Amino acid sequence: MNKQIIASQLSSFGLDEVETRIYLYLLENGSRTPLNLSRDTNINRSRIYRYLDKLKSKKLIEEVNIGRGITLKASNPDNLELLILEKEQELKTQKENLPDILKGLTTLGSDPNKGIEIKHYHGTDGLKQMLWNHLSAKKEILVFGFENRNNIAGKAFAEKIRYEQVKRKITKIEVENATDQGDYWYTNVPDWGKYYKSRYIPPKILDIRQYQVIFNDTISILNWADGNKVGVEIANSPFVGMYKQIFWRFWDIAEDYIEEGKRVEKAKNPKNRHI
Repeated sequence: MNKQIIASQLSSFGLDEVETRIYLYLLENGSRTPLNLSRDTNINRSRIYRYLDKLKSKKLIEEVNIGRGITLKASNPDNLELLILEKEQELKTQKENLPDILKGLTTLGSDPNKGIEIKHYHGTDGLKQMLWNHLSAKKEILVFGFENRNNIAGKAFAEKIRYEQVKRKITKIEVENATDQGDYWYTNVPDWGKYYKSRYIPPKILDIRQYQVIFNDTISILNWADGNKVGVEIANSPFVGMYKQIFWRFWDIAEDYIEEGKRVEKAKNPKNRHI
């Protein structure tokens, strides 16, 4: 086989260009002292020891005739299999440790003492980005719904968001002054009803004037009234925890208005319905 091809294949075992040159040289030419190796391979003597140590740690070269000074030779090529076994064990350990590491990193990222992080968004592109951000939700998004999402970014983009939401198995749970009791006339997304729940609440109980979304440790508020498209994201775990309690309280209250919501749904023109 062509040496260049072999060298390329050895790189997949973690050998860099210099390590490969040394290893192949010893395989072809037999034992050499570090000094001879340095001269024959044109690798600076001060550098070559570092690469020799790397090859020894990978069990691809070994020392011989130690009593008369250090001499090195290439190990049996079968030792490459040991590298694979070590990598497999390393990968197994990483997989076993991953849940604890993710838990620890998540805890660091949600430190309640780090204060409040606020991000601002402007224009249609800004609101589109906010809608996309909602898809990072781990399990569900809680929504105080306002008007029609098509008014935020257009129906095509809204439909794309719905497809992604279903694909990622994120449930959207919505309290709204408009109502949606299962007649999903606005979407062609398969299984939309499995990942969408809504309840009507009268404006006299809660007058919702902005589209507000709670996901992970973030509250997302979108406004597009009078053509002024702006939004803000507020990230703070304690604040969001309180907001979630408020949401579920109104969700429970809305249960008393299910029949009223059905009447509102029936009376409304479809183009005015909430999405």
